[in-house]
Amino acid sequence: MSIIRIDPEARWSEAVIHNGVIYYTSVPAQLDGDAYEQTQSALAEIDNMLARAGSDKSCILDATIFIIDKADFKAMNRAWDEWVCAGHAPVRCTVQSGLMHEKYKVEIKIIAAVAE
Repeated sequence: MSIIRIDPEARWSEAVIHNGVIYYTSVPAQLDGDAYEQTQSALAEIDNMLARAGSDKSCILDATIFIIDKADFKAMNRAWDEWVCAGHAPVRCTVQSGLMHEKYKVEIKIIAAVAE
């Protein structure tokens, strides 16, 4: 059994790869923007991590999006729709949730396959 941990720390790893599956949670690097800009930032972080892990957004299997305010749903979806690969959209759900950083408007958890 092979488990690869990317940038492991005492409390968490940035990503984990097991059996050809990548597990990753993205938060926006830019926290001063609105929900649209924060979603764009979090999606860019996903692109970066997937490239490091040998994959890309066309291989995302599942996405869970956490937003703090239902009013941000439309803005988040606009950024998502501009980014997601047509014909390769993953299973997705969106949850309204309190997030642990006071400036976060969005957090995105994905499960993706390593590209073949």
